[in-house]
Amino acid sequence: MMRVSLANVAAKRTCLPLYEQHQATPHATFLDSSETNDIYSGMVMARTGADTVALCDGSDTTQIPFGLSALDRNDIIDDLNGLDIAPWAVWVGGADAEFFIDSPAFDTSDTYTVPSDGSQAYLYAGDGASVGKIVATAPAVGAHPVAELLEVVSSTRLRVRPLPHGAAL
Repeated sequence: MMRVSLANVAAKRTCLPLYEQHQATPHATFLDSSETNDIYSGMVMARTGADTVALCDGSDTTQIPFGLSALDRNDIIDDLNGLDIAPWAVWVGGADAEFFIDSPAFDTSDTYTVPSDGSQAYLYAGDGASVGKIVATAPAVGAHPVAELLEVVSSTRLRVRPLPHGAAL
């Protein structure tokens, strides 16, 4: 259930599945109690335990992106408001899954370009002030990609294909 305040009745999620019915899986897990940052749907999550997730820090090359957050916890939408536990859902990508990702789930200050030669443009989890946000530039040598950029729809919307968890390139 989408939990918005009365002041934000026009709120919408920043992750819109396009092809997910048989192509992606919303994985049930729990939000790590140490995670205190705002989370927008479409941000990159990493496992922190057997059944817990937190925002993925792209500069920590030991963290492997698990998938894209399906839920929100921020000033506009708080899916955990009023709950004693922190159930969470993460979209785990499949080969044919596609999503629209809207800002602020990705860093709009980065430059996103779809190659014209047919090669793939990989996306990563950000670090620092952009922790968990999708970025075009790997924040560290050895950073693990989380998705492939398919289209730059506008300056505030991307179309992406999430990579399966732990996918080797």
